[in-house]
Amino acid sequence: MPGDDLRTTREALERRRRELLHLARNAEAGIEQIRGEREVEHGDEAQAEEAQARLGLLGEVERAEIARIDAALERIEAGGYGICRTCAEPIEPRRLAAVPLALECAACAGAEARSSEAPPVAPRRR
Repeated sequence: MPGDDLRTTREALERRRRELLHLARNAEAGIEQIRGEREVEHGDEAQAEEAQARLGLLGEVERAEIARIDAALERIEAGGYGICRTCAEPIEPRRLAAVPLALECAACAGAEARSSEAPPVAPRRR
């Protein structure tokens, strides 16, 4: 991957990481606010629990994406960014532009997806 493209990708990944950290902090603040509400009417209690669960899930999703971004930034630093983990060939620039966290080239990702598909179920005989 050319140096300018790599620098642009690194900046985009770092920007996305900052955004996610900001969202995670806001989600944590929202959870604390929900926990801090002292007088919750019976009907509102279910809504408060649901909102807290949503905020918690949002945090998990963000943490997972941050971990993938950190791994991509480490690959950039180590010189392995854009190399397929399966076949060790370069990942297509168009694929990296669309999916900057891609670990595999399109061919290997497609092969993995095809192999993980469940085989068709045969009709039952009566």
